[in-house]
Amino acid sequence: VEQPRSTIDNQVMWARLISVVEEQAQALLRTAFGSVVREAGDLSAGVYDIQGRMLAQAVTGTPGHVNTMAMAVSHFLERFPLDSMKPGDVFVTNDPWMGTGHLFDYVMLT
Repeated sequence: VEQPRSTIDNQVMWARLISVVEEQAQALLRTAFGSVVREAGDLSAGVYDIQGRMLAQAVTGTPGHVNTMAMAVSHFLERFPLDSMKPGDVFVTNDPWMGTGHLFDYVMLT
């Protein structure tokens, strides 16, 4: 029987998740060609579970992308079920109807 996680375990896991998404956001900022991303920080980074539920989102970036990112992840999971995905697959779209909001936004799912 697995023991329930302690508050300390949960806090350590939370800190790791936040660290991962913050590193994602910083990598996007450092490598962005567009000034809207690079200068204005118009980006978001998050980690989702296999049902498409957000586990953590970076503080760096734009909180307005929270819903569009979640919608995009759900759309990807509907179109490409988990059993069809392989390690190393990358899914990218700028389709506003799949959750990016407008053509200049991209969603990348790995």
